[in-house]
Amino acid sequence: MKKVTILLLLLIFISLGKSYGQNAIGLRLGFSGFEASFQTSKIVPNRLEADFGGGWTYNWFNWNFTGIYQFVFPIENNFYWYVGPGLGIGSWEYRGKILELKQDDGVSLFFVANAGAEYNFKEIPFQVSFDLRLKPYLIYKGSARYVDLGVAVRYSFGKQ
Repeated sequence: MKKVTILLLLLIFISLGKSYGQNAIGLRLGFSGFEASFQTSKIVPNRLEADFGGGWTYNWFNWNFTGIYQFVFPIENNFYWYVGPGLGIGSWEYRGKILELKQDDGVSLFFVANAGAEYNFKEIPFQVSFDLRLKPYLIYKGSARYVDLGVAVRYSFGKQ
């Protein structure tokens, strides 16, 4: 049921965004792993960003869904900066034998404070961005990453 709800929300974001403003879809790589990223500027001149992804190592596995409302400000020559608040939900699982932790898993809930800069290419429909996310957790039992730096590449479509 949770997966169906998340998929339905993502489809609503996409369908609302197609008729208004600019959209972008792509990948974001951060400390937390890879994320599929979608942006829509339905709420002009600002936008919504939805990211779904996760990461894993030999001992850890996690996934998360993050929604962020971003205020976008032009700098010059297709450069922009943005800030905004958001919320996220996720799950984590530990199956290692280090740090004297027992095998464990759980759900996480967190706030997001996001700030970054992006460049939108004129010649090709792509954007590149670099951002910082502060993620204070409301619910989390493992070793949380409260700071997440990320780089994203997205394909832009819709009005430019």
